[in-house]
Amino acid sequence: MMYGAPQQQDEMIKGIGIDIITIKRFDTVKDKERFLKQFLNDEEILEVNKTDHKNHYWATLFTMKEAIFKAFKIGLHFGSHWRDIRINKDLKVKLSGYFGKISKNKPKVLVSKTCSKRYALSLALAQD
Repeated sequence: MMYGAPQQQDEMIKGIGIDIITIKRFDTVKDKERFLKQFLNDEEILEVNKTDHKNHYWATLFTMKEAIFKAFKIGLHFGSHWRDIRINKDLKVKLSGYFGKISKNKPKVLVSKTCSKRYALSLALAQD
């Protein structure tokens, strides 16, 4: 068995996505509240408000969600929304909305993230 391979034969890899962003980019967002409400759900906003490193947290959530879109090979123009993806602090992913329509089974997503002073990077593995 390969390390990191799906544990059951019926779990097929649907796609892999990766995203990177410069954290400084969140300093330049003009209407940050409006922007954040577009891509964060209420639970994520509560988590962000608990941290002192908000730009790092926002950037990391942004890259994780973008990596998930890439793993499913879809974008926002397909009827999906950033808020259709919920990621808790333990990196558990819950999908709703458009993601439920594109899959026969309940899709499963694994995410990994890393952050430095300048960059946030995330990797997503979508299973079906």
